[in-house]
Amino acid sequence: MMLELHKHKEAIEDIVETAMKELKIEKKLKEIESLWSEMELDYAPHRDTDMFVPRPSEEVVENMEAHQMELQGIYGMGKFMEYFKDRVVHWQSLLRTVDDTLRIWMAVSRSWASLESIFLASADIRSQLPEDTKRFEGIDSEFKELMKEAVAETNCINVCSVQGRFEALVGMRERLEMCQKSLNEYLDIKKKIFPRFYFVSSVALLDMLANGTNPPKIMPYLGDCYDALANLKFVLTEEGAVDDKVADGMIAKDGEEVPLSEPFVMEGEVEAYLNRLTVAMQTSLRVILSDAIEKAVNWEIDTPRHEWLF
Repeated sequence: MMLELHKHKEAIEDIVETAMKELKIEKKLKEIESLWSEMELDYAPHRDTDMFVPRPSEEVVENMEAHQMELQGIYGMGKFMEYFKDRVVHWQSLLRTVDDTLRIWMAVSRSWASLESIFLASADIRSQLPEDTKRFEGIDSEFKELMKEAVAETNCINVCSVQGRFEALVGMRERLEMCQKSLNEYLDIKKKIFPRFYFVSSVALLDMLANGTNPPKIMPYLGDCYDALANLKFVLTEEGAVDDKVADGMIAKDGEEVPLSEPFVMEGEVEAYLNRLTVAMQTSLRVILSDAIEKAVNWEIDTPRHEWLF
């Protein structure tokens, strides 16, 4: 009573409210700072190699989203956050940088992984797209060097805040998109030549193009190109060996075998000989049906009915 605090009720309530809100903000900022000082970025091995690629855990993703929203909420608290404004802005910027870097890093990682086997292992693609192959080789070298440096640092904030890392990843993504665009244009050309390629996935199509000179490796994909066809029957040479470039029969998905009207040779580009295969199958079926109709006219005279049917 001697201090006459009751005469300053509103001012005191305002001070107490501000202190309570500031204490709440202080606790939340310390919680954010403490958690991210120990938050680690996980890496996963790339296929069966000694190379690693980033694999953010659910904890990283969930805390990233939650803390960005909480910081936005704190920033909107007006006068209560004025004392902490620099720290709030700092962490907003830091988490935004981590979020943006991780997003583009994952995008680059996925794109690089999908194109790696195509541009580095496919002789067909390397010969048909030499400029893009050279471009991808440069990206491949840069990305592997970046990952070599990155795995040495496990802290998520530190590894994503390296100066120039985000810009380097942006550059890689742009060049990877150029490689992907050229690849898509190349595949579209092949699809226009043999439209049934639209029925197969890009990965399958690339495998078919890469193994076009080895017909047996094309056979697993015939079922995607043709509704009923499962395989081709290859001819035997005089020595008893299988000639894997010449077929004399079709094998349906239910196991039925239908002979081709004449031996079919698979040489040249895969899209070209598959177009010829379509014509050969149509011609063979036309011959078989024509023969069946001709025999049907005289089936009682020339051929017993049960033989004609079966």
